[in-house]
Amino acid sequence: MQQNSSNTILSSPSISSKESSHPPVVLIAGGSGLIGTALSQYLLGLGAHVRILTRSVPTKPAWGSNLSFVTWDPQSAVMDPAALRGVTHVVNLAGSGIADKAWTSARRKDLLLSRTQSADCLAAALQRASEQGATPVERIVTASAIGYYANGEAVATEQSPKGSGFLAELTSEWEKHSAPLGTWAPLTTLRIGLVLSARGGLLRPLLPVTQLGLGACIGSGRQWMSWIHEKDMVRLIVHALFDTEWPSGVYNAVAPLPRRHLGFMRSLAKALHRPLWMALPGWPLRWIMGPRSTLILEGVLASSQKVQDQGFVYDFPDLDVALNDLVGKSGL
Repeated sequence: MQQNSSNTILSSPSISSKESSHPPVVLIAGGSGLIGTALSQYLLGLGAHVRILTRSVPTKPAWGSNLSFVTWDPQSAVMDPAALRGVTHVVNLAGSGIADKAWTSARRKDLLLSRTQSADCLAAALQRASEQGATPVERIVTASAIGYYANGEAVATEQSPKGSGFLAELTSEWEKHSAPLGTWAPLTTLRIGLVLSARGGLLRPLLPVTQLGLGACIGSGRQWMSWIHEKDMVRLIVHALFDTEWPSGVYNAVAPLPRRHLGFMRSLAKALHRPLWMALPGWPLRWIMGPRSTLILEGVLASSQKVQDQGFVYDFPDLDVALNDLVGKSGL
């Protein structure tokens, strides 16, 4: 899983729409989440117009005049008729947070429906727009997750079989409902790994604890962590949207060099100039978190080779460099 430097794509790609000389208009579902906010800001910086699907329009929108909000309610399959007007590209990142709450029966249902209903609602809106003679969108990118694969030592490529358990079933259903979006435009499905950001996600609880010298290896420490820097995650979405040579299909959105959990925690401690001397068994976490503990105690060894074969070059292929960058942005 080494970095491929052939057919290098620029770090800041030019963006354009095939249909007109006007800036592209990108519709984002899930635009208020960790990846969605970073993606919106990045696209605005490149000169795109960004339209975010939301259940309630904020009273004081930020980031300037090229950002707008339109309402939708995926649960009721309702979307503002103006949502797709003039849209050239679509990104679907919608879905409740996997690690936010205990996986009760009700929560599992919410995790599933927040993903499948969002995809269904978008598909229905694209169908209506097509029937009304609207200009077709050029490309669509939708999120999935590496939870699709089995945990363990086997390298997971996009051709690897589906694993077992709740996460594998969840992502499988998510992708089944997203697949019809490819009826209206070339569709890229990104199976996203652990996104590293100074603003939230995995690092939010780890940074302050490790800064206090209380960072710890949890469980065996041998579980794989297939990660990606937030900036590379955003750049990958943008390349999938605007690189005219990018083939549709499924791609693993992970960095080229995954780490085992112990190595990851050692690198984080080193970036914070703190020791890592604690090791905690897995059973207390299983007792506290139940099935959610698999998010920490088990891991997928996901390959980024297919992404690299398309010429994408990572700004942060190495974990130590990525963590140094993010620690610098965290203010710690």
